[in-house]
Amino acid sequence: MVNKVVFTVFFFGNLLLILYLSKSLKQTQRSLIIFYNKTVIWTNDFHISPIHDIKDQLSTFNVHFIDKSLSGACGHTDSCAKDLKVLNQQNGIAPNFNERKQFYEVYKNDLEMNQVKVFMCFHSTAMCELFMPFNRTIIIIAATRYEFGRHGKEEWQTLNKNLQIIASNPKNVIAGNNLYDAEYIRYFTGIKTIVLPSICAYTKAFYSRKLGKPFLIAPMHKKSFSIAFKKKLTNSLEHLQSSIKIAHLREHYKGRYSYFKLSQHPGMIYVPYQVSLMSLFEQYRMNIPLFFPSHNLLTEWHFKHRVVGERTWDGISGNLKNSSVISGVLSSDIPDPNNESDINAIRYWLKFSDFYQWPHITYFDSTEDLAQKLISTNLDEISAKMKIYNQNLTQALHEKWRRILKNIE
Repeated sequence: MVNKVVFTVFFFGNLLLILYLSKSLKQTQRSLIIFYNKTVIWTNDFHISPIHDIKDQLSTFNVHFIDKSLSGACGHTDSCAKDLKVLNQQNGIAPNFNERKQFYEVYKNDLEMNQVKVFMCFHSTAMCELFMPFNRTIIIIAATRYEFGRHGKEEWQTLNKNLQIIASNPKNVIAGNNLYDAEYIRYFTGIKTIVLPSICAYTKAFYSRKLGKPFLIAPMHKKSFSIAFKKKLTNSLEHLQSSIKIAHLREHYKGRYSYFKLSQHPGMIYVPYQVSLMSLFEQYRMNIPLFFPSHNLLTEWHFKHRVVGERTWDGISGNLKNSSVISGVLSSDIPDPNNESDINAIRYWLKFSDFYQWPHITYFDSTEDLAQKLISTNLDEISAKMKIYNQNLTQALHEKWRRILKNIE
């Protein structure tokens, strides 16, 4: 028996819902919403937070997201890919040539895909190579070192060439959600990379400290350093006869915790394991006072103890090197960002970290200095200044996105 297909159409304002109904024993096979006069954005990222944030940022614009997340945490944002073809969690970051070709062949005449006007990639950046044959606008916003999934010399060089091709189209955007990754892309490609920071207003929580709550020490990935750091800080506070309490975040909260609960703590203490973190964006936008080692101190601690272990991919693997597998294209005066043997290279690149770019962060030069500043810092005043900065940044970023979307039209 040959199945007949009936198209049932419903209109809802500027939405058109089409149901494909089979006349056989099969039930409804597929539904498709067609968005008129909307900019449809496709994403299938491996990190839920950057795309969750950009959806929130663009919620007042005339856009619609098709989000087919490949992240293992996609259930938290109800964005898991349910009907994504060809790609999956195993091959999605680095699909081979045949898989890329198959993806295009499967989707080039797909009704849902034909509505898409923009492809957006955060994590990983290299996934946007997959979308180049569709000849649509591509927006890349790197949230970590962009060669993720393209670590070999030849594939990294090919990625650079493709990014240069993408950047040559004025409707496309190459950006980082932080200055470090923007400068990192520029170092290896020469592309003038802009910064489109995450806002993370989705937390809906703001600083409201509660007496008796401890300062929280953010997670560190060097256990021995983490234990020693807390011990030294505790001793310094006791020496000053302070009643201030401190606690490791993951010890204070054994499981999941709400943003509201986090906002009740007097502040967050960091010895960062990465130069940019979505949790840091969240806490800063919540106006929670933040305490970080000074630029010189973090440079020293990283050189001796490798505390910023996720600054480079080699750092994550523990296979530290003194150079990248490819060369940069900028002046020879700029040191290699993946050189873990040169303290001057480390110092140069760490200055681009979020926590050295944002205002109203409190820096310490030792654990003793930190103890003094935990006692003497006017936390409410700092939080109020952070609030004003965040409001101004949000307005400026909204205008930047307005211009980007207008340029796509």
